[in-house]
Amino acid sequence: MALHNRKLSFTTPIVVGFAGILLSFMLIAIFVTLAQQKDFLEDYHDINRNFTHNLAINYTETLLRENDFILGRAAAFFARNDELNRAVNVEPEKGLTTLMQLQNMMPSVSSISLADTEGHYLRAPEVLEKEDSRAFDPKTRPWFIKQAEASTFSHYTSPYMDYFTHHPTITIFKPIITPEGKLKGSLAFHLDLTSMGFALRQMVAPVQGEFFVVQRDGKVVLHSDPGALFKPFVRDELMDKMTSGEGQLYDPGSDTWYYYYSFTNPDWFVIFRVDNATLVNLTRHETNLVIGGFTLAAIIIILFGLYLRHASRTVLMNIINAIKTGDVKRAPRLEAMLSKAIETNKQRELSYVRQATIDALTGCKNRRAFDSDIAALMNDHQPFALALVDIDNFKSINDTWGHLNGDIVLRNVAREGLQVLQPLEISLYRYGGEEFAVVFPAEHIDNARTLLETWRVNVERRTWREDGLTVTFSAGLGEWNMEPLDKLVVSVDEALYKAKQQGKNRILRA
Repeated sequence: MALHNRKLSFTTPIVVGFAGILLSFMLIAIFVTLAQQKDFLEDYHDINRNFTHNLAINYTETLLRENDFILGRAAAFFARNDELNRAVNVEPEKGLTTLMQLQNMMPSVSSISLADTEGHYLRAPEVLEKEDSRAFDPKTRPWFIKQAEASTFSHYTSPYMDYFTHHPTITIFKPIITPEGKLKGSLAFHLDLTSMGFALRQMVAPVQGEFFVVQRDGKVVLHSDPGALFKPFVRDELMDKMTSGEGQLYDPGSDTWYYYYSFTNPDWFVIFRVDNATLVNLTRHETNLVIGGFTLAAIIIILFGLYLRHASRTVLMNIINAIKTGDVKRAPRLEAMLSKAIETNKQRELSYVRQATIDALTGCKNRRAFDSDIAALMNDHQPFALALVDIDNFKSINDTWGHLNGDIVLRNVAREGLQVLQPLEISLYRYGGEEFAVVFPAEHIDNARTLLETWRVNVERRTWREDGLTVTFSAGLGEWNMEPLDKLVVSVDEALYKAKQQGKNRILRA
């Protein structure tokens, strides 16, 4: 009789079925949790690499490229005719004025030195006549060139002690060579590393970590804390492993991740250092949400299994009573419960992608988005025009009204540009520092200058909260004619440079 009862039992197949479902669910949950934990960690690696890339391109490379460009132009100027000798030996007062004009264009340069091959020199700001200054011999300085080489690159010194300030510094320098190939002297820009590192304080990392710039020996050359300059921050064995252009390394000794971007000239590395414990805590938090969802779903499955076991007995009793009495009533329908779907965290991933392509301060697209969009247009052979826009006298704005107001100026200049360009689906990019870029697609090439002029006038006429604050910008504009991107950028940059020289607050075509 007992065997007969087991064959008629509803409970056993229901319990076995739900036990199989629950076991399968738990195995799937474990697999998905481990896979998602790995995916979360890879997502954070991608985000940190993108942050390091943006820090290198939008800040560090922009500073270096600006200084290198001006150094090359200035060296070419002093190589013409007798300009170097006139500035150093014949009319040093006019030469000092010229050097100060150069220095004012570069907030990251603390002083400029100009020397001929005989050791006669001029320094801006001016060196006071003292015993130590009279004993100064520029030929002993690491930036003094005794034998020139035919190279288009500027040179960077290793850290050394400045003769006049007695502070460690790094110098970018270039030989002054005439078109006939004669070496006439050296031009050197002494970098203000403290000022260059100050902007790092304004940057917000996607995760808690430390970012800085080191040279090949692992010593810091740029840091938000001036006290960290020239201190060893990365071990030699780790530096030796940084062989590619950019990437990531794990240091098991300190349980730390290093995300890096390397430059060729100078031989510097932008590094973002993050403790592995920070990433573990972040991924654990994300994984706990998934585990909580799976746990809730498992509880629901168990509860429905118990409910179905109870309901099946009730249905069976109703059927038996209906057979006995002949009174057939409608039995309650058992509703099938679905376990809750696992949230895949796609919205968060989309948010991270946006952070990697949008500049947080201005709301414009960033340099990474610019490189991607330009490459797509060039690969598809789509005509376009490129404009480079630079806020006039931005260093003076920062010095006079403070960096907070400087950020306000950047946001509002960008907002004026977005109001003009965004309705036409024209992209505005923050190219670096106070410089913006605009890419005009084919249908807007003809009216590109008109749109830029509208933007320029709106900025010029804008009323600012600070008394006496006036903001303008200069721009260069050029159309792509199937040449390499770097050639187009150089020509547009030259137009921008000419606009600055001609009085600023204007737009010139390349």
